[in-house]
Amino acid sequence: MAPVVLNIYDLAPQNSWTYWCGVGIFHSGVEVFGVEYAYGGHDYDYSGVFATNPRDAPGQVVYRESIPMGETDLTQQEIHHLVQRMGNEYKGNNYHLLQRNCNHFANDLCRQLVGKEAPTWINRLAGIAVMLHCLIPTSWVPPLQTPSAAPILGDTAVIRREEDKALLSPAGQRSDVYGERLQPAAMLPSVASGTRI
Repeated sequence: MAPVVLNIYDLAPQNSWTYWCGVGIFHSGVEVFGVEYAYGGHDYDYSGVFATNPRDAPGQVVYRESIPMGETDLTQQEIHHLVQRMGNEYKGNNYHLLQRNCNHFANDLCRQLVGKEAPTWINRLAGIAVMLHCLIPTSWVPPLQTPSAAPILGDTAVIRREEDKALLSPAGQRSDVYGERLQPAAMLPSVASGTRI
């Protein structure tokens, strides 16, 4: 059994007073086996999941607190494979400030590791913003993604699906950058800060 810890960071100085109202702008990562896993956006169609040393998230964040989530009976290698699979869903170019952010990833990972969800307050502001999206200036956030919208399939979509299958094939044994750069033996506290997975 390994402890699972949710590490929370402030992304805005206003959190010092909005935190007490149950809202704020937070980043979160999940720590297990001495590695912290988190999610961030980029312009490319591969995993946005990355690993850092615990309580050492990259960027302009300030560590706030750690919340023990429970214990997992998964091995270090099983967690490695789980996070790698999650990277297929949490791609960098799928990041959305309100609908698919680091807190959504942390919640999903906690649920899969210990069967328990992250506290709702870490992502409450995003949920409120989705409900009030019409009141937010369009320059602040990207348009919301409609869950009912189905992608239009054309020749390029068929080619793309074939590429995806190739990425998932047993021959390749990887589907994102996580599998390429961070091996299970390297998942120790000495992992370099900001290693993309």
